[in-house]
Amino acid sequence: MKPSSGPISTDPGRPISPRILCISLGSIGRRHLRNTRALLPQARIAVWRQRAGAGVALPEGADDVVTSLQQALAFMPDAVLVSSPASEHVANARPFVQRNLPIFLEKPLAARSADLGDFPALCRASSGFTMVGYVLRFLPALHAIRQALRDGLLGQVHTARAEVGQYLPDWRPGSDYRQGVSSQQRLGGGALLELSHEIDYATWLFGWPQSLQCSRARLSPLEIDVEDSAHVLLEYTDKRISLQLDFLQRVVHMAVQIVGSKGTLVADLVRQELRLTDPANPQGRSLAAPALPDGNDIYLRQFDFFFAKALAGYQPVDPQTPGFDAWADVDSAHKVLGLIDLAKQASDTGLRQPVPFAQAPA
Repeated sequence: MKPSSGPISTDPGRPISPRILCISLGSIGRRHLRNTRALLPQARIAVWRQRAGAGVALPEGADDVVTSLQQALAFMPDAVLVSSPASEHVANARPFVQRNLPIFLEKPLAARSADLGDFPALCRASSGFTMVGYVLRFLPALHAIRQALRDGLLGQVHTARAEVGQYLPDWRPGSDYRQGVSSQQRLGGGALLELSHEIDYATWLFGWPQSLQCSRARLSPLEIDVEDSAHVLLEYTDKRISLQLDFLQRVVHMAVQIVGSKGTLVADLVRQELRLTDPANPQGRSLAAPALPDGNDIYLRQFDFFFAKALAGYQPVDPQTPGFDAWADVDSAHKVLGLIDLAKQASDTGLRQPVPFAQAPA
């Protein structure tokens, strides 16, 4: 199912009053809190501030603050949103997965595959719905690209390139980029992990590669201890997909180019514009791709879907939500993390790395 176009309403037809626990309150956690309140105006929302001392102020939009796992469990949430640093995701989510609660995990799943242990198996065994926040799965332009591939508009895909870049100090105005998760290895930072949306949607479009190569580096004077750029080559038996991920570009950039036997598709994912060139249209023609009205709308769509799956009695505000089937589950996010581990190994050793779970897209 494709996401619908137009602004998503935040006026649910029949309000419900679930208890929602938000773990951590960085920039993405604050966005999730605001959107939860917009979609669930009568919810009781608690924020678990893990590094807060006594007397911490109540965040805007929240009803309670808890400062320990014991207090978080005593809150008895109906669903849990995990927005802590990637290195803490598994430890934060595990007690709630074990209690069969619905869990939303911000991407990436963890900082390393080695940190997961039996966590993916616990999620599979849980009766609670679990999803990972690869939010670009909710972008209509990517669904239009996927449909064009399925319809054969490009013929056999030979090569593709996905690019994303934004200057790291500009990501979160008003905060010191050096203190953020993106800048610190111990918290799961670096271009490969922080910009892994492109790895996720590339494998959603084209399947899992047979092998990969990678070069990553810190090329700028940014005060970080992680790579600020990475170039990944995903190798398939019949095509090559290259990914450029960086913290360097002074103007935000997200783009895709796909070269096929019948034509070439170029997409600007910031402007949400798609253009196809082929022998019949050498100047190119636009492909229909509904544009979302603002940068937050995609997050509202993500949580409209999550709450529809997680909460009994929740009525989706987007009519397309009940049929949506393209979310990122824990197993696919686990494989994305596996590719990131292999990319780091390939860069560090200079050797091509085989991918043990290669398969075509569904």
